[in-house]
Amino acid sequence: MSEIKEEVQKTNSYFEYFVSSKKIDPQAVLALFLSAMSTMMALYFLMTAYYGTPAGIAHRLIFLLFVLLHVFFLFPTKRKNWNDKFNIYFFVDLFLALCTLGVGVYFLGDLHGWQARFFRPNLNDTIAGTITILLVLEATRRAVGAIMTVIALLFILHTSFANYFPGLLRAAPTRWARLVDVMVSDQGILSDPIQSMATFIILFLVFGALLEQTGAGRYFINMAYSVGGRLTAGPAKTSVIASALFGSISGSSVANVASTGVFTIPLMKSVGYSAEESAAIEAVGSTGGNYIPPIMGAVAFLMAQFLRVPYMTIVQHAWIPAFVYYFALLATVHFSGKRKNIAPPVEKDKLPSFWKALKESWHLFFSLLVLVMFLMQGYTATMAAFWGTVMLFALSFIRRDTWITPRKMIVGFEKVAKTALTVGMACATAGIIIGSMFSSGIGARLSWIVINAAGGDPFITLIYTAIISLILGCGMPSVGVYLILVTTVIPALIELGINPVAAHFFAFYFAVVSNFTPPVCVATFAAAAIAESSPMKSALKAFFVGISTYVIPFIFVYHTGLLMIGSAGDILIATFRALLAVFFLSAAVNGFLLKRVSLIERAIMITIPILIIIPESMPATIIGLTLAAVSVFLQNINIKSQFVLIRR
Repeated sequence: MSEIKEEVQKTNSYFEYFVSSKKIDPQAVLALFLSAMSTMMALYFLMTAYYGTPAGIAHRLIFLLFVLLHVFFLFPTKRKNWNDKFNIYFFVDLFLALCTLGVGVYFLGDLHGWQARFFRPNLNDTIAGTITILLVLEATRRAVGAIMTVIALLFILHTSFANYFPGLLRAAPTRWARLVDVMVSDQGILSDPIQSMATFIILFLVFGALLEQTGAGRYFINMAYSVGGRLTAGPAKTSVIASALFGSISGSSVANVASTGVFTIPLMKSVGYSAEESAAIEAVGSTGGNYIPPIMGAVAFLMAQFLRVPYMTIVQHAWIPAFVYYFALLATVHFSGKRKNIAPPVEKDKLPSFWKALKESWHLFFSLLVLVMFLMQGYTATMAAFWGTVMLFALSFIRRDTWITPRKMIVGFEKVAKTALTVGMACATAGIIIGSMFSSGIGARLSWIVINAAGGDPFITLIYTAIISLILGCGMPSVGVYLILVTTVIPALIELGINPVAAHFFAFYFAVVSNFTPPVCVATFAAAAIAESSPMKSALKAFFVGISTYVIPFIFVYHTGLLMIGSAGDILIATFRALLAVFFLSAAVNGFLLKRVSLIERAIMITIPILIIIPESMPATIIGLTLAAVSVFLQNINIKSQFVLIRR
């Protein structure tokens, strides 16, 4: 639920709050401080992208300090929002912020001495490090949730008292001073996840936030409505297309819902969709934005870091699964619209003009193209994001209504800081887990435990991974889920012979779909708030709307051509399998193909994806294709029979 709280707070610009304040009260001063700090944060990372960063560990620590300071004020103690009237507990938040500044001054003020004392810390290092760990855990509890905090505490507990644990969990304990030394280093809190955030993810957030300030979302919606509005179930298809377009620049499910849902959800309700179904379609469509290049969710950047490949490689792997995801969703809303007989809501000549919208926004798309071209030319993700942002700023002045004015820039920088909080704290706490596993050596044993629990069966291990992802997704954001899986379950999948890219994408996929999977599904809850519908009924509906997308990760694990791994033939065959599987599963779930389907036809259609997915089994594939042809044939026969009866 913290992600929803964060999204609500995003509507309050600190700068706008300060400017609109009639008097300089404590809340106005705090607003000015937060606005200035957000701006400094964004400018610092833009400058270091061009001029170079200070010592790697210092750069990561500066990012962590910025995030901690924001969290303690934006997620206050015993107050609902940062701008509520101060109470006595405000001094708790202030104390934690001062502690943050204190440890920052201690470590950065003696950077070379601190680094020289790695593996042999003095008492002051241990005290400052302990305070840092406690600050990270408290900030994580506020911004991410209690579940990830408890998991991190369990790993710390195990590492400190490993000699008291039974069986495979038993190991030599680690002294506290040694553990703290590892935690507050590039093998713990300041390890790869925080490095990714501080090096390039933050820059992509800057690009996305400034692109949103140009009004690009409005053009995306107009183009989506011009295409989808003339079709059956037009508003629902508009929602799907708009979510895909906006998702390509936001990489956040909840932000996507908040931006496109305010338009698409009322439109769906106006043509007969229930409030719950409108919220569900918007939530599932917005969640898929995490898979759409070039700006995928933060998990994709972290995946590039863990796989040790350029981000552009992850983008290449993601294209076809993202296309199949939205094909499945469009098929679902099409079959649902046909069954409910939802016709296009307006005449074609009253729809927005696609070409007019494109003409007015081409320069914004060009900046996105520049970003992609830099990635394709082999530049680092950091430089691609930097020059894409520079080009966006320059091109925004082509049209008056897209200007990035100083005011819009400040608001955009504020959004960058807010968006970085949940992801940043999840990365920091993942560092605690990584540091604990490094110290105790439990990582390899966890993989063995997972494999043993599944009986060494890769498919059962995949099922366990999916279930664990969805359970963890009930209490933490997708980036937190992925970071836990990458240190525990993913090594087991790889050890069982699953392609490393497919293993990471599998965890990534299920970490993201938890955004619309009950019981805790932040994207669906955000959409339900806009639709004024029951959150749990909307969540259940979202599960059925998105059910055909759950098979996609199983397909690319067993048919890696879907991730563009292998020959052109492998890629084409895997893509055909995936499209056919989600097409017939969508038809079965909605009870409609060319017409309403019978129970027997529905059973046949559910069987088709199972047979098509089975790896290295030509007989199963042939039977699946035969059943697909039979299903279409039966539907055609029934339609022709009805037509003859009508004519008689």
